[in-house]
Amino acid sequence: MSTHPFTSRAAWAVKRAFIKLRWPGLAGLGLVLFTAGFTALGIQSAQQRLQALNDEVAKLSARLGQRGAGSVSASGRSQLSNFYAFFPLTVNVPELLGRVHRAAMQNQLLLKKGEYKLSRETEFRLARYEVTLPVTGDYVRVRGFVNDVLQAVPSAALDELTLKRESVDQPELEARVRFSLFLGEE
Repeated sequence: MSTHPFTSRAAWAVKRAFIKLRWPGLAGLGLVLFTAGFTALGIQSAQQRLQALNDEVAKLSARLGQRGAGSVSASGRSQLSNFYAFFPLTVNVPELLGRVHRAAMQNQLLLKKGEYKLSRETEFRLARYEVTLPVTGDYVRVRGFVNDVLQAVPSAALDELTLKRESVDQPELEARVRFSLFLGEE
């Protein structure tokens, strides 16, 4: 079996280059080859993951397009109508006030009295129910009460929070909290 003179010369040149590199050079060459292979595998797996995510986005977009087109044509409601449908009706005021009072009890605050005022504007389709509550307690409990009300009643907005303390060394403070509960039409 005869070998071509070029291949034997190339094999001899490669052997000679490996001998000249010694072990540090061979280790470096091995690391370069390992890094190149590892990078190629990483890129390939990232491309596969990207393709899977793109397929998932396409499926979800198609499903959303079907659902969105069906619900708009079936119900005939506009985005503005959907916005107004979010707000509770005025008949739900007792339940909403119950949530406010439960938030006060959870934060160990006593609501002795309050001011309640319902107002409607002709150009605005929402009614505004203002609830003003004087409370007494430490700052952490008052803050917890406000946070709990805003969590329990999504249509509520904090209009005013006034804090007053008689002296610096007293932990108790007097607070005046005013919420606006926005209500939809019946």
